[in-house]
Amino acid sequence: MGWLLICYIPQWGRIVSRKSAEGLSTYYILLGSLSGVCAVGNIMMLPSSAVEIGCCRTNTQFACISGLLGMLQVIFGIACFWVVLFMYVYYSEEEADAELRGHRPSISGPDRTFRRAKRAWRVLITACSFAFAVLLVSAMILHRFPWVAQTWADILGVAVAAFACVQWVPQVRTTWHLGHLGSLSPVSLVLMAPYTWIFGINMIIRVGLTGWSAWIVYVLVGTMQIILVGMAIGFTIRDRRLAKEGKQHCATPAQFEGWNTWTGDRRPSQVSFAPSGIAPDERSPLVHHHSHGSQRQGVQREASHGSQRQGVHREASHGSQK
Repeated sequence: MGWLLICYIPQWGRIVSRKSAEGLSTYYILLGSLSGVCAVGNIMMLPSSAVEIGCCRTNTQFACISGLLGMLQVIFGIACFWVVLFMYVYYSEEEADAELRGHRPSISGPDRTFRRAKRAWRVLITACSFAFAVLLVSAMILHRFPWVAQTWADILGVAVAAFACVQWVPQVRTTWHLGHLGSLSPVSLVLMAPYTWIFGINMIIRVGLTGWSAWIVYVLVGTMQIILVGMAIGFTIRDRRLAKEGKQHCATPAQFEGWNTWTGDRRPSQVSFAPSGIAPDERSPLVHHHSHGSQRQGVQREASHGSQRQGVHREASHGSQK
């Protein structure tokens, strides 16, 4: 559990420091949340888990904790990922609100920021609703149909494998499309990839190739994590080369240089700084004053031209009388 905490701390810190969820795939967050719910439901529904929980009534506290260590590790890992989910929702909404009020321009532009904020709430509602449904069905099975518990646990286990296998695919696609990691922490990836592969290799040694269903998930997830680490290295080399040439790949604020491999100044958002023709902004009085001044100058010029024309007509009339 300590290693899982160490793996997730850089990810939390990166999101907080950037104050943005840009770079995190919505489907990656959604699938990871659903996979975590199924994993918790699976381990709680296993008959062996019920036996280990029951043994805590007779065993010592140390023996009880040792027996529940595997279950606690799974629950703790899912809780760490759900912290990422809540941070994703909070900073998506916070960045969109700051962009709307003009407090600061968003990193990825106003359109994508507003869309991400809407999707974040949908992801949270979907994940919470799914968790409530799984909890309700599990409780009903345990109290009314206990003989179906193993079947329900197997269904949840298959769902965990399915969600985990495809979870990292949209994240790889998003990172490749953006050309940078964004709020995805490369330090967390570097720490998680060896952990995933060590666990997967251990499972291969224990169950062999015939038990591929037990370790295929870890192999696929570890492969995706290595791909993301390789992409991060490639982006770093590219940006350093462009920096030597005096170019930049994408716009980003200078204060994020410590967390990002891409440097340069961020361009201001069009929504925050562009004048609106519907609602007045902080520069509207100046614009209106300038327009009124130009109108007054035009009226004065027309009046002076009119007086000059009247003078010419008067001189012409006097000359004709003479």
